[in-house]
Amino acid sequence: MESANYSKPTESDINRTQTDLLLAVSQMTGREFAKGVGCHESKISRVDWRFIAAVICTARMAWEVSPMGRLVQETIEAITAKEKAPNAGTFDA
Repeated sequence: MESANYSKPTESDINRTQTDLLLAVSQMTGREFAKGVGCHESKISRVDWRFIAAVICTARMAWEVSPMGRLVQETIEAITAKEKAPNAGTFDA
């Protein structure tokens, strides 16, 4: 089993998040995105998306170990457990 390192996000997590960010930004023009953010479009073109992705990944890790984050995770697990069918895996003929 791979041992987890909770001190910083992995490169693959950062890469995945950076790709998601760039895909989200590419769905609209730089001008539209800047307008939504509330800044000039030149600022969007100079953004260090890798740094933003690392910040998001680190914040996600902090959220996972916080009491509020654990509460949300437990709530989601409880909801998804209730949604599963009670006779899952059986076949009625």
